[in-house]
Amino acid sequence: MKRLSIVVALGLLGGCAHTSTKVEPIFAEVLKQPPLAESILRDGDQLSYQVEVTPSKGSSVPDIAQVRASCAAADASLQFLESPGTLAANGQPTRFTVMRNLTAPVVAYLKQNSAFAAACANTPRPDWRLVGSTSTQRQLLIDRASLKPVGDRVQVWGSVDEPVILTDKLRKMPYAQTRTHWQVSCNQKTYRTLASFGLNQNNIVTFGNIERAPQDKPFNSADADTQTLLNAACSPTLTQLPVATARTKAQQTLTPPPLSAEVNAAISALNMPTASKALRHLVQDRDMGYSPMRSNQYIEPGAERGQFKVRHVTQYSSSALTTFRGLITLTFQSQFELHGVSTSAASHIQELGFTGDWQQMPVGATLGYRSKDLNRNTAEDDRVLERTTTCVVKRELPASKINSSLSGNAKELSCSATGGQYQATSTEMYLQDYGYFFTTQSNTNGTKMRNTLVKAE
Repeated sequence: MKRLSIVVALGLLGGCAHTSTKVEPIFAEVLKQPPLAESILRDGDQLSYQVEVTPSKGSSVPDIAQVRASCAAADASLQFLESPGTLAANGQPTRFTVMRNLTAPVVAYLKQNSAFAAACANTPRPDWRLVGSTSTQRQLLIDRASLKPVGDRVQVWGSVDEPVILTDKLRKMPYAQTRTHWQVSCNQKTYRTLASFGLNQNNIVTFGNIERAPQDKPFNSADADTQTLLNAACSPTLTQLPVATARTKAQQTLTPPPLSAEVNAAISALNMPTASKALRHLVQDRDMGYSPMRSNQYIEPGAERGQFKVRHVTQYSSSALTTFRGLITLTFQSQFELHGVSTSAASHIQELGFTGDWQQMPVGATLGYRSKDLNRNTAEDDRVLERTTTCVVKRELPASKINSSLSGNAKELSCSATGGQYQATSTEMYLQDYGYFFTTQSNTNGTKMRNTLVKAE
């Protein structure tokens, strides 16, 4: 194994453009390494594989580079680098995502790599066959061309093809398909996993690894999808299965369910006065101590009394909400970038209860509410948040003090909220003519924010 420091390589990657002359020889060494046999995947003329490189300082376990290269043209790229001997906080190998096309002088070294040439010659183009579909529209596929006898066993690649683009929550990487390399004993009904990889919608490996110490397991210990694929690999009718066709896939999108009857009833029971005027559009500047961020809120009445549908738009993101009069987010849906990955989020209130005189809101009164909501995110684990909020009605003032275009009076509420590690305070202005709350300032777990209502119409 050629001596190569993954840390040095990444340090050079993070440098300026003039370091490219130093980077090229290092990545040329990657392309000189033999592909790890169990990691070799083929799509058309493209070969995806892993190579071992000299471990980072202090580790005896080789680092891994994921390569994608053409068997027919001078084209190659480095996808990611991992240090299995150095674990990150999440328990996974320290990883550096590269996704870098290599230059022509570097790619030229592939011509001198006899192991790569042999891999191209000995790895047939895939012949993916459709084994079946699941109730969630997953497709189970077997690469018939990958079937290879090894003694009294066979090796084969299987795939679980997802209907949408998902995110691996542990690695924070997108994938649309999971391919697994197995060695199967059809007589004994046992199998061992040799390698497993996640691929995106373009069949590019985004994460995965080979198994260093694979163990035999019985078929019936596997999940249902894996059992279906293993049995298909042993079936004499494999050649009769239909050819799999590629599917167009969109990013997974989460949506909140309708609110429960109990939540709607809790809001209705407040019997708050009907607004005499309607707000349709708010423009506000949010100042967190640096450049203010401007946002637009487009408001329309919701299906239930006291509820509003709000489309919240900033320069960087947009979201759709259902709110209780602008104070409590009842449902939420948004698309944004998180950890460099396109992410969908959705939340909804599961439980909601109120205390105090919300109908009159007399100055000096204490109001409160308890909420429990489910937060879902395609890049993170689901979270259930339970919070208790207490508000004191401080004073009544002209709404024009908040924005000159507003009519009527406003009630100022000083609120505090707690729940788990969550601590927040806020100042809420209830615009009585409009039946809507506007937050002028907040402090959430030490993060302070001031909101200025620039326009109200």
